[in-house]
Amino acid sequence: MLMLILILVGGCILLYAGATWLVRGASELATALGIPKAIVGLLLVAFGTSAPELIVNLIAAYDGETSFALANVSGSNLTNLLIGFGLCGILGGLIIPWRTFYLDLWALVLSATIPFVILLWHGDMPIVAVAPLFVGVLGYIWTIRRRFQEHVPVESDADHLHPALSSLLFLLGATLLYGGGHLVLTGAIDIAKKLSIEASLVGLTLVAAGTSIPDAVASIVAARRGEDEIAVGNLLGSNIANILVVLSGTLLAAWTGAPDEMVLVNLEADDWTVWDYTAVLAASVGFFGAAARWERIGRFGGLLMITCFFLYMGLRVFFSV
Repeated sequence: MLMLILILVGGCILLYAGATWLVRGASELATALGIPKAIVGLLLVAFGTSAPELIVNLIAAYDGETSFALANVSGSNLTNLLIGFGLCGILGGLIIPWRTFYLDLWALVLSATIPFVILLWHGDMPIVAVAPLFVGVLGYIWTIRRRFQEHVPVESDADHLHPALSSLLFLLGATLLYGGGHLVLTGAIDIAKKLSIEASLVGLTLVAAGTSIPDAVASIVAARRGEDEIAVGNLLGSNIANILVVLSGTLLAAWTGAPDEMVLVNLEADDWTVWDYTAVLAASVGFFGAAARWERIGRFGGLLMITCFFLYMGLRVFFSV
């Protein structure tokens, strides 16, 4: 057990170092190329830190652990929204400019609605669920492309790093994040096995937290550096990517592993999957409302978000065990 704890600590150290380099590299790259930092956060940082969720889910789904993978997506989104944004609020506050992120906030709610409606109406998760998720991916990429085309580039500052060095710093940070996330994930899974916890619950809690740590740490570091747009764009983009990209990949990987199965997840009466995605939708709608009304997260809001997270997870673990 001591070795597993050391692995977790080592993973956290790599995550912090990787997040610092990744955020600085992304910020310098955006300045050097005249790219809006919000778009950098939504694309480069968000998709870079979502890599652990994608890889873990592809392996799990191909091996037939689709319920585990679904729980990992919902748990990761809850962790990003309530813990990631909550900690950013507690550690100094976070500004969420509505005019910059209103399309992404709508995408956050609409993407969370898709699996919720499918699970509630269909009663399971069929392979055809990939279709609306894929349409959502195309639509969201189109909005980002349109915003990028409308942006007027600004001249780069000579005091900033060269784009090549910024890109290298970004890639090194992403590599450290991936390695740290892998160490945290390995330690969490081994600890769960020693404690004999069921797979779906592990996916929702320990694994989801482990794969979401890169997202949360990157945004916390960005917020502490005053890069609010990167911090917000990272967590919003990660949540959108988790559903539209990671969940799509999960279903395709599960279907590849079992090509004769058109229904990949059969939900029983006591299955918590619907409740997990209901919580994701509720958290997304609540965050949308708070961003539209106040355009920031303060210490009280951050504390409330973290309290809601642990309240739901506590009830989930209590009733499951």
